[in-house]
Amino acid sequence: MSVLNDYGDKRNPTISNHGVDIAAQRADDLDLMALEHLRSVKGQARALDVASASGGQAIRMALAGADVLALDIDDYSEAFRGAASAVGVEARCGFVQQDITDYDIAGNLGHFDAIVCQRMIHYLPYGVAIEVVRTLRRALKSGGRLFISASGLHSELGTDYMGDRLPIDRRYELLSNAMVEKHAMMGLICLYSQDELAALLEATGLHVERVFTSAFGNVKAVAR
Repeated sequence: MSVLNDYGDKRNPTISNHGVDIAAQRADDLDLMALEHLRSVKGQARALDVASASGGQAIRMALAGADVLALDIDDYSEAFRGAASAVGVEARCGFVQQDITDYDIAGNLGHFDAIVCQRMIHYLPYGVAIEVVRTLRRALKSGGRLFISASGLHSELGTDYMGDRLPIDRRYELLSNAMVEKHAMMGLICLYSQDELAALLEATGLHVERVFTSAFGNVKAVAR
């Protein structure tokens, strides 16, 4: 299995080839921020892992003491249950298979102290992404935090990317063949700059507490 980057991540594609299941391999800086926040919650914390894939981060949040739901468009229920059972947190974990673009999280699942949404929002057109983030905002408890990331326009994914000169509201193009093959990122993509991710969050009424760019070039934020 080939190594993708300086982090040592392996190429293990998600079911629908929506990138690689990084969370199953390691916790990144944004994942760790979510865990720190959950540990600070008074009372029983609730957490949601959106676009969870096999649920690596969801299980870490359960190990931190939270009641956790993992949500993905693909069916990872069996793998997730097995992984949760293996570390003794199955009683605090549930899996929901849903398309986040057409699902009322707050109405169906309630409210959460932490919502993690990593490596997903760039698969949506910008206008749809705004509506999805609004859905996530409505599902936050008072004092809750959204931990969100997007593939970066100025990362290697932007190499020969057809949308690099388009405004964000019209930027929705395929990655180069080389990047599709390397990172298993099929379909149309909207890459983000750091400022564009912050603007997306602010457009939904969220307050951005922190926004930054990883060494690889992906953009990440914490908002409330």
